[in-house]
Amino acid sequence: MRFAWACTLKDLRRLRRDPIAMAIWLGLPILICVLLVLIFGRGSVAPQGKLLLADEDSSFVSSLLAGAFSQGPRGEMLVVEKVSRQDGRARINRGDGSALLVVPKGFGNAVLKGEASQLKLVTNPTQNILPQIAEQSVSILVEAVFYVQTLAGDRISALASGTAPADQQVAEASIEFNRLATRVSGFLDPRRIDLETEVVETKGAGSVNLTAAFIPSMLFLSVLFLAMGFSGDVWKERRQAVLRRLLVTPARVESFLIGRVLSLAAVLLLAAGGAVLIARAVLTVSVTSAIAAVAFTILSGVCLYLILQLVVVYAPSERAANILSNLLLFPLAMLGGSFAPFEVMPQWLASIGRLTPNGWAVAELGEILAGKSGPLEAGVVSLRLLALAAVAFDLIVRRLRRGFAL
Repeated sequence: MRFAWACTLKDLRRLRRDPIAMAIWLGLPILICVLLVLIFGRGSVAPQGKLLLADEDSSFVSSLLAGAFSQGPRGEMLVVEKVSRQDGRARINRGDGSALLVVPKGFGNAVLKGEASQLKLVTNPTQNILPQIAEQSVSILVEAVFYVQTLAGDRISALASGTAPADQQVAEASIEFNRLATRVSGFLDPRRIDLETEVVETKGAGSVNLTAAFIPSMLFLSVLFLAMGFSGDVWKERRQAVLRRLLVTPARVESFLIGRVLSLAAVLLLAAGGAVLIARAVLTVSVTSAIAAVAFTILSGVCLYLILQLVVVYAPSERAANILSNLLLFPLAMLGGSFAPFEVMPQWLASIGRLTPNGWAVAELGEILAGKSGPLEAGVVSLRLLALAAVAFDLIVRRLRRGFAL
């Protein structure tokens, strides 16, 4: 074990002589976390679009139509801005807006009299979700007007005839509306149909906190690059005949590799610790979850390093080792949720990515930071990573003993 500590100190001293590389490795995850907070903030991100409204009628009914888009959840997703028809069409052509709704002159009078009128909705073809929300909202409002006309169209038409209604007409209309409300209340109170809902699975529901989703991904992207940098050092040891001299000494190859692992763990402790401290500040991560996240990141980083080290030592040359490690690294990063979190990936691709070693780790780290992973769940993933690391460690030692150092 003394030799393993000596190897660890040797590697750390060598890293100290290259402060630029150390600054990049340690500062990259912290810088990424800060940028994510500045870009996405702390809260969840919900889609928000702009509905351009060209109200050429300027009536009481058209004002009610505009107000309907500002009520409830629609008001949070669609911001209504009044424009002229020409200006609105020009802005939609430029992509400045999700949809343009044109209310023609005479719309309010036509609605009150039960006559035909046409709303014109122009959607932005470069957007998918928000124009559909605007289109469905307009359809719902049109259907609501139809049902109101069906139930009380005669009375509304009489009141909207253009002449001042007599007292008898007002009284009759009030009685009719009261009877209509009584008939409708028979379906609403008590309700004829009760809808009971039960949430089976909440994953993926609602808006996504992009900062919380991206922090584990970007942290493991840094861990992958750190692991690749450490794995390539073994060829430097071979060129300098360090490994050849090691084989003729009483020291064990296992101790040399343990020293490499411990030096990597020390660097991972600093890198992951800084990133998790920022995550704890902006995502209100508990102290227990923060400590567990740092420990899990170190374990995962060591496992990924041993996998890349296994590829490097079995490569026929240093150049081939660089090519093979890059060919392994980038598919792992892309599939395993390191370039983009699983929450924004297609479902079928995310299912494949979660089967990769870094995919296991990214998904579990996100659960740990969110406080959703208990000791059992984290322990199962950790045992998988430990088993994979043990197999890779054994194969690396066999290769170092049998020919790599010569």
